[in-house]
Amino acid sequence: MGKQDYKKTKPILRATKLKAEAKKTAIGIKEVGLVLAAILALLLAFYAFFYLRLSTDVEPDLDPDED
Repeated sequence: MGKQDYKKTKPILRATKLKAEAKKTAIGIKEVGLVLAAILALLLAFYAFFYLRLSTDVEPDLDPDED
């Protein structure tokens, strides 16, 4: 703590320290957004992979001439 804090009582100093630690360790909106974006990108990659994989393997067996 700085020199200006020497006049504060112990409980106030303790509360200030706990508040600073909580602020340091709290998960911010930025981190949550990054995690959600990563999950979404992963899901889209899986979807695109399977979509392309299945759409190229399917070959219709029906001929247009067949009755």
